[in-house]
Amino acid sequence: MSVDERAAVERSSVLPAPAKQIAEDLLARLDRALPARIEGFYVVGSACIGAFRDGRSDVDFVAVANRELSRTELARLGAVHLGRWTSALVRDVAMRRRWPFVCNGIYVRAGDLARSPLDVTPVAAHVSGRFGTAQREGFDVNPVTWHILARHGISLRGPDRERLRVHVDTAELRAWTRGNLSSYWQRWVERVRRPGVNRATVLGRRFIAGGVLGAPRLHYTLAVGEIVSKEAAGVYALEAFEPRWRPLIEDALAYWGEAPSAPRYRRHPGRRRHDAAAFVAHVIDAGNAL
Repeated sequence: MSVDERAAVERSSVLPAPAKQIAEDLLARLDRALPARIEGFYVVGSACIGAFRDGRSDVDFVAVANRELSRTELARLGAVHLGRWTSALVRDVAMRRRWPFVCNGIYVRAGDLARSPLDVTPVAAHVSGRFGTAQREGFDVNPVTWHILARHGISLRGPDRERLRVHVDTAELRAWTRGNLSSYWQRWVERVRRPGVNRATVLGRRFIAGGVLGAPRLHYTLAVGEIVSKEAAGVYALEAFEPRWRPLIEDALAYWGEAPSAPRYRRHPGRRRHDAAAFVAHVIDAGNAL
């Protein structure tokens, strides 16, 4: 299947059952913790573009609060997310899921979605056990999230995306994507090349696969103007970049498909890190040249 065919499948998808179940469970918990405060709840990310993989994917969301939350309400909100993260760590590690299955997302105010995300500070945000109200924890308040919500978002509460006012600016998306390549992804390369124990070594193959498939997503956006999943970006990368990168990309796709690592990398995991850093650096340079 070509990258264009995969993208078409993703655009026509519906919310898969595991993603729907965990998102609805979170929304019910939010209603108990913050009665009458959440007026909109939208699933974004892989779950809404047909790329969800049980055991690999999180469920990303955008929630709309009908007003600012008090300190007490924010504490309750944090307790909901951190409690779910802790239980997921125990449950999913025990099930050998390899990654805690939780909802990650942002809380914004009514009206924020109609504004540029670059001008929005989230009410709160949760990502993989980190909860906060600062912009640092609200990285997903960005043009990519707004773009996915406007084109693919699935409503569990609130108007459908067709009736939702979401600010979408292709020039803004392109500029933000370029900036993200030169900031986040450049730091990613430096982290992978850094000796010693860090996130790259602790998470191992997952972290490397996320980079090998993640950076080409941005290249695709700059080249095509749309957003695709990690796996679709991997297929795109096989076509867009030189054959010398094929073993690395195929290894990353195999991880996401829960297949064994290639002998080339299984026997020499350090080689995977070396090749991944070189590839992502190459993708950054290629993206900036578009």
